[in-house]
Amino acid sequence: MTLPKIYEMQSEHGTIAVPSVGFGTFAAGDTSWCYSATLTALKAGYRHLDCAWNYGVDEAVGAAIRDSQIPRSEIFITSKFWPQFGAPENVEKCLNLCLANMGLDYLDLFLAHWPVTFRAGEKITTAKASEHATTVDRGEASDGNGRIIIDWAHCCESISAAHGEIGSYKSTWRELQRLVGTGKVRAVGVSNFNIEQLQEILTVGGNVPVSCNQIEAHPWFPNTELITFMKANGILPTVYCPFARPMASEAIGGLPVLLNDPDVKRLAEENTMGVGQLLQSWAVQRGTVPLGKSRTPGSSHGVLCRSQS
Repeated sequence: MTLPKIYEMQSEHGTIAVPSVGFGTFAAGDTSWCYSATLTALKAGYRHLDCAWNYGVDEAVGAAIRDSQIPRSEIFITSKFWPQFGAPENVEKCLNLCLANMGLDYLDLFLAHWPVTFRAGEKITTAKASEHATTVDRGEASDGNGRIIIDWAHCCESISAAHGEIGSYKSTWRELQRLVGTGKVRAVGVSNFNIEQLQEILTVGGNVPVSCNQIEAHPWFPNTELITFMKANGILPTVYCPFARPMASEAIGGLPVLLNDPDVKRLAEENTMGVGQLLQSWAVQRGTVPLGKSRTPGSSHGVLCRSQS
């Protein structure tokens, strides 16, 4: 079966070509691997990078892009803002930080990372997401006990209501829509939104669509109902954890158990593919864009993009 190399994503001015397989740059804790892994991924054929302010690796990703010598126009780059940037007046501040940290003029896609908003702190304009950054450094406001303060007024309606509060994400979504007109981003969307939360922002309307919703999906958690809703509303599903979550208590040889699942390994062998390639292929065949992560993206676990035709 021939897999598509790209999917078309809806945008204000038609569609944008999105490479059907992406490379995820998230790393919990130690981020030193990111530069070499991203450079290796680009050299291996990846042309889709999934990033986020909260990952704290923007500088490393930007350096890898430059050192790859691949033209910027040939790489699709996504980033996301963390909840302390969720009030409308702070969304662009995160976009500016992402661009400056990566040394880029624009992003292809900018997403709300979660359907919640935190109260912003004094350092929101210069916020840092490094491994050892404090709450203050990250631009997050906290109470006297050091707990992050939720900005209920700018959380999705369903989340605020569940806590006896009144809120809406619509004003934040309108600000995301406005950013498309600045030239700093080509399309906008969300991440980790459920159907009810998507319905809330879809009622805003306008010329700038909800281009994408990034969610978790893999054979152990196919998330079919949400993906079906997204496709019916022209929203491209990009999916993280395509190899399932790497639970330390259930890992074998440092790999998530799904990569060691006997059925997955058998099917991969039958199709002369690496297990990672098989799982990414499954995602692409469903019309979703897998965002796998590997510290060795050139290995047999990763490079589906080279095997597509």
